[in-house]
Amino acid sequence: MGIEESTLRANVADLPPTGRRATAYGVFAGVVGAASLAGGALVGALCSHSIPVLDTVVAAIRGLALAPLFTTRLRRA
Repeated sequence: MGIEESTLRANVADLPPTGRRATAYGVFAGVVGAASLAGGALVGALCSHSIPVLDTVVAAIRGLALAPLFTTRLRRA
Protein backbone atom coordinates (compact mmCIF):
# COMPACT_ATOMS: atom_id res chain seq x y z
CA MET A 1 0.00 0.00 0.00
CA GLY A 2 2.83 2.41 0.70
CA ILE A 3 4.08 2.50 -2.88
CA GLU A 4 0.59 2.79 -4.33
CA GLU A 5 -0.66 5.43 -1.91
CA SER A 6 0.86 8.43 -3.69
CA THR A 7 -0.68 7.34 -6.99
CA LEU A 8 -4.05 6.77 -5.34
CA ARG A 9 -3.96 10.19 -3.69
CA ALA A 10 -3.09 11.81 -7.01
CA ASN A 11 -6.17 10.20 -8.55
CA VAL A 12 -8.30 11.38 -5.63
CA ALA A 13 -7.01 14.92 -6.20
CA ASP A 14 -8.13 14.84 -9.84
CA LEU A 15 -11.71 13.65 -9.25
CA PRO A 16 -13.52 16.21 -7.04
CA PRO A 17 -13.92 19.95 -7.57
CA THR A 18 -11.12 21.96 -5.95
CA GLY A 19 -13.26 23.08 -3.00
CA ARG A 20 -14.17 19.49 -2.09
CA ARG A 21 -10.68 18.02 -2.30
CA ALA A 22 -10.12 17.87 1.48
CA THR A 23 -13.43 16.07 1.94
CA ALA A 24 -12.46 13.61 -0.80
CA TYR A 25 -9.17 12.88 0.96
CA GLY A 26 -11.02 12.30 4.24
CA VAL A 27 -13.52 9.95 2.63
CA PHE A 28 -10.67 8.17 0.85
CA ALA A 29 -8.78 7.65 4.12
CA GLY A 30 -11.91 6.37 5.87
CA VAL A 31 -12.74 3.93 3.09
CA VAL A 32 -9.15 2.65 2.91
CA GLY A 33 -9.08 2.13 6.68
CA ALA A 34 -12.43 0.32 6.79
CA ALA A 35 -11.53 -1.81 3.77
CA SER A 36 -8.18 -2.75 5.31
CA LEU A 37 -9.89 -3.88 8.50
CA ALA A 38 -12.59 -5.83 6.64
CA GLY A 39 -10.07 -7.32 4.21
CA GLY A 40 -7.79 -8.49 6.99
CA ALA A 41 -10.68 -10.13 8.81
CA LEU A 42 -11.91 -11.80 5.63
CA VAL A 43 -8.47 -13.09 4.68
CA GLY A 44 -7.92 -14.43 8.19
CA ALA A 45 -11.24 -16.25 8.21
CA LEU A 46 -10.81 -17.68 4.71
CA CYS A 47 -7.21 -18.70 5.35
CA SER A 48 -8.40 -20.77 8.29
CA HIS A 49 -11.11 -22.30 6.13
CA SER A 50 -9.58 -23.02 2.72
CA ILE A 51 -6.70 -21.57 0.69
CA PRO A 52 -8.34 -22.28 -2.72
CA VAL A 53 -11.49 -20.47 -1.57
CA LEU A 54 -9.30 -17.58 -0.38
CA ASP A 55 -7.62 -17.39 -3.81
CA THR A 56 -10.98 -17.40 -5.59
CA VAL A 57 -12.49 -14.69 -3.38
CA VAL A 58 -9.41 -12.46 -3.70
CA ALA A 59 -9.43 -12.83 -7.51
CA ALA A 60 -13.16 -12.01 -7.65
CA ILE A 61 -12.79 -8.92 -5.47
CA ARG A 62 -9.88 -7.65 -7.55
CA GLY A 63 -11.91 -8.19 -10.72
CA LEU A 64 -14.85 -6.27 -9.27
CA ALA A 65 -12.54 -3.43 -8.25
CA LEU A 66 -11.63 -2.82 -11.90
CA ALA A 67 -15.19 -1.82 -12.89
CA PRO A 68 -15.28 1.53 -11.03
CA LEU A 69 -11.77 2.30 -12.23
CA PHE A 70 -12.66 1.83 -15.88
CA THR A 71 -16.01 3.61 -15.49
CA THR A 72 -14.37 6.65 -13.90
CA ARG A 73 -11.60 6.82 -16.48
CA LEU A 74 -13.99 6.43 -19.42
CA ARG A 75 -16.21 9.27 -18.16
CA ARG A 76 -13.18 11.60 -17.92
CA ALA A 77 -11.92 10.76 -21.43
